Amino acid sequence: MKEAVAHADFTIVEAGENDADLVAIMVDRLLREVAQWREPLSDEDIHRVCRELLAEDGRFQALLAFDGARRPVGVMTLNEAVALYANGRFGIIMELYVVPDARSAGVGERLVAEAVRIGAERGWSLLEVNIPDGAEWARTRAFYDREGFIGAGGFLKREL
Repeated sequence: MKEAVAHADFTIVEAGENDADLVAIMVDRLLREVAQWREPLSDEDIHRVCRELLAEDGRFQALLAFDGARRPVGVMTLNEAVALYANGRFGIIMELYVVPDARSAGVGERLVAEAVRIGAERGWSLLEVNIPDGAEWARTRAFYDREGFIGAGGFLKREL
C-alpha cells in the first residue's frame, strides 16, 4: 500500500500492485450488486485485469478505505481521461463501493474527498461518474448530489 490519509474513523489508502486482489474482490462485490446488464467477470479475469491496471502508468488508480480495525470497508477506482469539453485532463470515478454495514458512515464521502484532492493535485478540471439509472438507485443519486455532482440521467460531473 502506498500512501495513507487518516480520517477520524477511516483510513484511505492508495492501492498498489500488492493490493490488487483486495481491490478486485471489493469491485467484484460492486459489480455483482449493480451490473445487471452483463455477467460479472470471472474471479481469475477481474484479479488479472486489476493487477495489470495497477501496474500501468498511473492513469488508473484505486483507493481503499479501512475502518479502525483495519477491515476493508470501501473501494474507489479512478481513471484519468482527456477531452476538449473538460479543457484537458479530468478524472472519472469508475467504481465506488462501500460494504453494506458501513454505508451512511461517511466512507463514500471520504473516498470522494480523496478523489477531489488527487484531482486538484493532478490538475484535473472535473470529476465525472456514471451511476445506474432507475428508482432503485435514488439513494446513490442523492449521495452524488450531496457531494456536488450535477447532471442529467446517470452521467454526473463535479467541477474541481
